Amino acid sequence: MSPEYSVQKAGLAGRLWTTVCRGDEIKAREILERQVRLYSVGRFRLVDQNGAVVEERKALPLFN
Repeated sequence: MSPEYSVQKAGLAGRLWTTVCRGDEIKAREILERQVRLYSVGRFRLVDQNGAVVEERKALPLFN
């Protein structure tokens, strides 16, 4: 059994994190990448099975 990772998102304030997806590391990283590209605001993070934040990113703006 592979370790379970979570993808979480937060709004502009970044205080309340909501779990978007749970799964193995490869699936979680794919979902994280998709969420960052899909949304124009907010923050996203990848959390490992121990609750430690592995990666945190901001959504990419639609127009630069």
